[in-house]
Amino acid sequence: MDRILASVGAPHRSVPALHVGGSNGKGSVARIWASVMKAAGFRVGLYTSPHLVSFRERILIDGRPLPDPLLEELAAELRSAVIRFQPSYFEACTALAFLAFARGEVDVAVIEVGLGGRLDATNVVSPVLTAITNISLEHRDWLGDTVEEIAREKAGILKAGVPAYTTARDPGALRVLTEESAALGAPLTRVRVPTGGWDRNGLHLKLTTRRWGTLSLRAPLFGDHQLENVALAVQSLESLPPRLLPSARAVREGVEAVRIPGRLQLVDAPPRRWLFDVAHNADGMISLARALPVLTDRSPVVAVVGILADKDWEAMLGELSGAVDLILLTVPPGVPVERRWDPDEAVARLPELDLLVIDDLAGALQRASELTRGGGTVLVTGSAYTVGSALRIRDLVPPEALPPSDEFE
Repeated sequence: MDRILASVGAPHRSVPALHVGGSNGKGSVARIWASVMKAAGFRVGLYTSPHLVSFRERILIDGRPLPDPLLEELAAELRSAVIRFQPSYFEACTALAFLAFARGEVDVAVIEVGLGGRLDATNVVSPVLTAITNISLEHRDWLGDTVEEIAREKAGILKAGVPAYTTARDPGALRVLTEESAALGAPLTRVRVPTGGWDRNGLHLKLTTRRWGTLSLRAPLFGDHQLENVALAVQSLESLPPRLLPSARAVREGVEAVRIPGRLQLVDAPPRRWLFDVAHNADGMISLARALPVLTDRSPVVAVVGILADKDWEAMLGELSGAVDLILLTVPPGVPVERRWDPDEAVARLPELDLLVIDDLAGALQRASELTRGGGTVLVTGSAYTVGSALRIRDLVPPEALPPSDEFE
């Protein structure tokens, strides 16, 4: 990464960065950060992954995608370096994002880790703030077989002297983060569970802060896990350098304005309700299952689930099954062959669960719609591939996936 970026003027060194990693919730924290900083009047670059519908979603400036011609121009600028150094797809995307933010003259860049942390392509930044969300067993082939091993990989984004915050709860993960932060001289703050709640109108919470006193915050987000994500995002922003510190008003407005497609995204389409969530591991399914009783007030709840083969789909389906009436297993389109799961194997290995296979996603959505024609909820989950494809089929494409309607400034 360093050689590629050096070939185009080291754009990652020109912009102060906020860097967030973790197992679940890092994309939400990134979007909350970006929304608050934008409300504070800063020009904000946001780099997240994966996308739901379009590559455009990955690289945003002030919440808007770059025009396609500009993306092509920046890609052309990187072409010789890509040919020479042969980076991975994600490394090339990351380099493109850093170049876009430098050329776009952003004031601050919000960067979400792709995978792990220590060896992640984004870990070339020298951040002014770091956050690590919860840590759970995931990507074991890459990160390790224990929570402690995974935590050590994620702690790789910590930097000497740079404030770090976490909502990790697992004792082993916390021990590792504490050890690594102490060894580096990175001041680590553990963010506690905030006081608040949520319903179908969104969440509300009170945070006691050093900079802004007690803040009463509201956000159009759902779930106990999002309460923690908001608390992590807001309390970590207290440690920004004075030149970047948002006001209390910007914090309130930014939190209230945040939108996170595909994360407990609720769409009323009478007689049924649609719910889209990219839960892609067991912990994500636990959070989703806990939220369903509040978001689904009528039966049946029919889940359309497409999971990737390298995920612990047995644990995921086990966590979800008790919260829904029927699970339709499907294969999301666009998944690389090596990551394509076999729903029939899931049925064979989990005979105790109420599972039905409809390989075609459009067909599964249609069947779920028919089963809820008298009311109820259709839940779409299991992976970003599944949710993104379903949003496209349902004509619910996120605005940031569409080409900007006017000239980019």
